[in-house]
Amino acid sequence: MLKLASQQRPDISVIIPARNEARNLEYVLPHIPTIVSEVILVDGHSTDESIEVAQQFLPGIRVVEQRGNGKGDAVRAGLEVATGDIIVLLDADGSADPQEIPTFVEALLAGNDFAKGSRFAKGGGSHDITMLRRIGNYGLCRLVNMLFGTRFSDLCYGYNAFWKH
Repeated sequence: MLKLASQQRPDISVIIPARNEARNLEYVLPHIPTIVSEVILVDGHSTDESIEVAQQFLPGIRVVEQRGNGKGDAVRAGLEVATGDIIVLLDADGSADPQEIPTFVEALLAGNDFAKGSRFAKGGGSHDITMLRRIGNYGLCRLVNMLFGTRFSDLCYGYNAFWKH
């Protein structure tokens, strides 16, 4: 459970880029922990019922229409409107467990600037990662870990948390 050093609890914004994820949002939105202050769905020009489904599962969700294209642009659009002290990036496809958010927040409250998820941690996995992507991710991680003295196991996974500042 989340333990805070002081009485002041940081506000937590969750940014969820989504494009045509109506079928997957039921696996994500109902599982957002109560410690989250704000959930922002950045809609990337969906042609399905993503917005309506999101509002059904989480009536207080803030919907932002993406202006450009691509996940990077969606993240940028979410960051522009996020009000939390802590930002969590969460994919809409159900590939990440929202109930891990308190663990990410604990890592930040312990003094870290950044917390990164991994599909290769114990209990993790991915059904859609090809051998080529796995090898590329491994090589990139080895290089970054060697250059910066880090211990990343999955640099290509979008489940991250960081301080807004």
